[in-house]
Amino acid sequence: MSLDKDEADEAEAAAGAPRPPGPAKGEARQKAEFILSRAYGLLREPKSEWRQIRDEETNIPSLMLGYVAPLAAVPPLAGLVGGLAFDRGLTGTPAQLFVGAVITFLVFMALIFFLGYLIGAIAENFEGERNELAAMKVAAFAPTPAFLLGMFSVWPPFWWVGLIGVAVSAFLLFRGLPILMKAPEDRALSYAATVAVTGLIALVVLGVLTSCVTGIGRL
Repeated sequence: MSLDKDEADEAEAAAGAPRPPGPAKGEARQKAEFILSRAYGLLREPKSEWRQIRDEETNIPSLMLGYVAPLAAVPPLAGLVGGLAFDRGLTGTPAQLFVGAVITFLVFMALIFFLGYLIGAIAENFEGERNELAAMKVAAFAPTPAFLLGMFSVWPPFWWVGLIGVAVSAFLLFRGLPILMKAPEDRALSYAATVAVTGLIALVVLGVLTSCVTGIGRL
């Protein structure tokens, strides 16, 4: 009986029958589907999606590695592909572009971690509750549109589309803070503005440092 089954399997494989994806491919597809589903939920029903995020059981390493890392890789990867396809050596060699993409990815990861710390640290100043995990959830999920629209940097003239994502992310931050950090609605705007402005300043500083590092590498 076992022999017949083995022969049938070999015949099926020889005929080119499709096989289920391997564990790595299946996991990657599940992550992509989850990220897109989350983005759709945040845009369609932000309050409902933030409540669902609030109630999910997770931890900070899982958020950073399982959700933020794949998203943070989108803009630098798109920029790398765009640079290799359209740059023609104007801003560096392929190796320099690759190093720049890696550094940009690390900058985004550091920025999200910093925002998570900041959101928790100043929560009580806006009558919210300090909660490290909840703060990191806000920092991880609010920038989803900004990271996803970063894919348009694959075509350099469309880099500005990412700015739309930044604006939407700021709105999601405003909607998420009252639910996860329990800040009063009338303090949420100033809370979100403080986080957004500080985050933009930190991004500019990190961007300058990144430019300095990559510039030294080109000397």
